[in-house]
Formats: sequence, structure tokens, C-alpha cells
Amino acid sequence: MKSSDSTPRVVLLTLTVIVGVIALGFVPQFELFGMPIRSIDILSDLRDSAADEPVEYEADIERLEQELASMVVRDTVAVVDSLPVLPPVRYEWIEGEVRTEARVKPRSEMLRSVAESRSVAIENFDTLQVTRFDNLVEKLASGEDVRIAFMGDSFVEGDILTSDLRSELQRLFGGRGVGFVACDIPFKTVRRTVKRSSSGWSAYSVMKPKSVPENLSDKFFISGYLARGGAGATTTWSTTDAFPTLDSCTRARVLLYSRDTSTVELRINDTIPHSFVVAGDDRLRELYVEAQNIGSVGVKVVDGEILCYGVSLEGDSGVVVDNFSVRSNNGHAIFGTGAAINRQADDMLGYDLVVLQYGLNIMQKGQRGYTNYRKQLCNMITYAERCFPNAAILVLGVSDRWVKSDETGAYESIGSADALTSYQRAAADSTNVMFWNTYEAMRALGGMPQFVANGWAAGDHTHINFAGGRRIAKALVAAIVEPVYELLKEREEEQRRIEEQRQRVLEAQRRQQMQLELSLEATRGLLEGVDLASIDSLGQGGEEIATDTATIDDVESGEDGIEEVALNIESEK
Repeated sequence: MKSSDSTPRVVLLTLTVIVGVIALGFVPQFELFGMPIRSIDILSDLRDSAADEPVEYEADIERLEQELASMVVRDTVAVVDSLPVLPPVRYEWIEGEVRTEARVKPRSEMLRSVAESRSVAIENFDTLQVTRFDNLVEKLASGEDVRIAFMGDSFVEGDILTSDLRSELQRLFGGRGVGFVACDIPFKTVRRTVKRSSSGWSAYSVMKPKSVPENLSDKFFISGYLARGGAGATTTWSTTDAFPTLDSCTRARVLLYSRDTSTVELRINDTIPHSFVVAGDDRLRELYVEAQNIGSVGVKVVDGEILCYGVSLEGDSGVVVDNFSVRSNNGHAIFGTGAAINRQADDMLGYDLVVLQYGLNIMQKGQRGYTNYRKQLCNMITYAERCFPNAAILVLGVSDRWVKSDETGAYESIGSADALTSYQRAAADSTNVMFWNTYEAMRALGGMPQFVANGWAAGDHTHINFAGGRRIAKALVAAIVEPVYELLKEREEEQRRIEEQRQRVLEAQRRQQMQLELSLEATRGLLEGVDLASIDSLGQGGEEIATDTATIDDVESGEDGIEEVALNIESEK
């Protein structure tokens, strides 16, 4: 029996299968027995790998100004020409009676131990008489609401550092909730401060612009991610008990964009649903919910299509800290965000402080010059200031980092962290914003070798973990709290001086009152000691005195007569 050669048939079969699968990529989406059947594209990974290559954004300040100017023109025209009322920016849902938490009124004694632990101070290069940082300090000292946008790279991904920053500030100044959380992102990540489950979205990253549809390229918020979804797209965010102030909140604020009219359903605590009909418009919208003890919030697109940025879970007062980390970002990605979207979000949320934490991806071993990055950082600061005009800008210096020696294989200092830090500080100085030296703060705790030895950083001697983030967060909180503590202490001392002066005045008045009462008492005692009979005899004595006075008058008259007789005798002689 002869064996046949099956190779040609195998090759032919393989080619047939490949051609057939490729052809399926051109079949439009359809439904079979009610189930959606999507196109099959085996080449998508090849295309996406090319499209998903991170790109470097260049600063385009002119485009920034044009976007912001267009916002002003549209608002002005709407007022001058009395155009029809625009659709609301905020859609509200108040569920039941919400008990508001008492605002925290901080006192210096509450902050003293934190302020006195400060190792590295914030440097404020603002030249205004009253700076934006002064306004932030004033709001914290007065117990007003404060919102912080913390923009960073993988150094704070997963809420490392920012989770402890948030927790400590909320402990001192009040507040609840994890702040802003994206709707969906194009990769898997773990964040212990919040849980998220989503489906049905097309998620995009500002770091992969080639994969973003052209009509969405200017719709990114500083979060760095956006999700486009049609009917059926859902996301649920749930609180956790990782920190004392995160287990529940009283406000949920969903940020979305809906070019055409859409219907969106919100559900709180997996039980109570509410539908919003969002009128189409070319601007950011907010679905605002208030309820008691919100543990989870779900959003579902019922009809139409929306761009969903995410939700902010927060309390009704105190501090909110939003983590806007974007991995592999050296800060340039801010130029890929929409200035109009950022400004509209700021109008809704109201940021008081924007933190720029970058540079980890810029450092090179032994490099001492970072002039180009300094220019880029100056443009980043300008961009942030124009998008968030009321916020103080704080530049965080780069962290400590060690690398393996090619010769010994042992870890050694990268030898450029101090140099990059000096360029970052110079950028903050030249743009009149604030600077905090992360490198020095870490060195005060022993530097990267000590962080690794203590289990506060990964073995790569580059990335800190939650334990390390907690230490840096405490150092940063101390730097923020110190001027608040000094302001409160000064005011409380002044209040004490005023109170002491008031007490002195009151004491003087009391002494006068006592002297008056003693005088009255003495007079009353004298009057009580006088006998009435003595008073009557005093009256009789008065009559005798009157009689004696009359006798004296008679005598005086007699003396005048004698003098007159004597004068007559003299004249007769």
C-alpha cells in the first residue's frame, strides 16, 4: 500500500481558512437569534500595535488660546443676541433627605504635630501680594471645600501616594470619597481605593492618539482616558473600606459628553434607578446625584451614544483629591487634552490646587542637563494655568532612583535626580508657581536604598509601593499643613490678645462697679446710724439760731444809733 503525499492539500486547506477568516473581517455586524455577531479581524492586533505606539505631544499654546477664546465668544454671543436657553450643564437627582456632615473647623492644636514634622517646605515663587497658594491656605484654615487635581505618571498609578494624601487631608480638614475615577480604560489595572466593572465601551488613552477617532481627538480631559458607548454600555463604581473615609459618600458626579440627545440611567446602591434625557450639545455635562450613604453608582446608556469620562465620589464638604495618573507620561500628554473640556470641568468641579508630578521617565543615568525638559515643563505649567485659572500650581520634583551598575551589578544612584530636580525648580521659579523637592523628602527618609530595605519600594529601585507612598504623602501633607498651622496659630494668638484685652476692660468695669457699690453701702450705713430725735432737736436748734440772729440784728441797729448821737454832739460844739 502506497502512502500519498498530503502536503499540497494541507497547504491548500490552510490558505482557504486564512482567506476565509480575513473575508469575515469585511462582513458587517449583524444579529443572529437576537445575539450581536461582530466582524472578525485577525489583523487588528498588527494594526493596533502600530496605532498604539505612544507619541510625544508638542506644546501648542496657540491652539490652547484659540479653544479658550472660542468658549468666551460663544458665551458672549448667547448673552448679547438672547439666544434660546442652552440645555442645562448639570442634571440633578436628589434622593431623599441627605444629612449634611458638620464642617471641620481646624484649630492649630489639631495640626501642630503634623506641621512640626515637616522636613521639606513648599517653595512659593508667586510674586502676587496674595497668591493662589495663599487662597488655598485660607480655605483650609477656614474649613471651606478644597479640590486637588494630582496629575502624575506610573509613580502614583493605582492611587499610590495620593490615597494617603487624600486620607490624611480628609482626616484633618474633613471630606469623604475617592474623588474622580475613569469610566473605562484600555488596559487592566487594580486600584484598592475603588472597584470598577464596565462593559460595552470603546476606551481610548491620550497616550495612544493614533487609535483615537479623529472626531474625538480634542475631547480628552486631564484624566487621560475617555470611553465611547452606545445603548447597553455600562459601568459600576463601588466604594471600599481601604481607608476610613472611603466606605461611603453622599455625592456622585458623572462627567459625560453627548453630541446628540441620549438617555442615560443612573443607579445607586444597586437598587434605585433614575433616567436622564441629556439634550445634545457640544459641551461637557454633569449628572449630579445626592443620596445618603452611597456605596455604589452605576451608569448605563439606554439610548443614543455618549462619551463618558468617569465619576467623582465625594462628600458634601471638605477635601477631594483626584488621581489623574497616566503611565509612561512625562507630562507632555496634557497638550493632547482639550482645553475647552478642561475649562468646562473646572467650572463644574472647581480646582484649588493642581499638582504636576513627572520626570521619572525623563531621567537618564549621569545626565546633568535638562534644558529642553525645562522648556516643556514651563509650557505644561502655562497650559495648566490657562485650563484651571483659579488653582495654585505645585510642581513636584522627581523622586530618588537607583540603577544597576554595568560593572558590579550592584545598585547605585542614577546620578541625575538632583540635576533634574534643579531644572524643575527653575521652571517653577520662572513661571511663578510652587515647587516641592520630592528627592530631598525621600533622602530625609533614607533615600531609595532605605526605601527598598524597609519594603517601601520595589526591587527595581525606581517605583515606590503603597508603604513608600504613605511616607512621601505624609511629608507632602506636612508641607501643605505648615502654613495653615502658622496662619491659625497667628489668628488664635490675635484672638487671645483681643480676649485678654476684653477681659481687662471687663475687670476694670467690675472694679468700678464694686467701688460704687461700696460707696453706696457706706452712705446707707451712715444714714441708718442717725437717730430721728436728734434730727428733731436739730430742727429746734435751728429756730434758736434764728432768734439769736434777730437779736444780733437789733444790737447792730443800736450801735448805729449811738454813732449818730455822738456825731450830733460834736456838731453842736
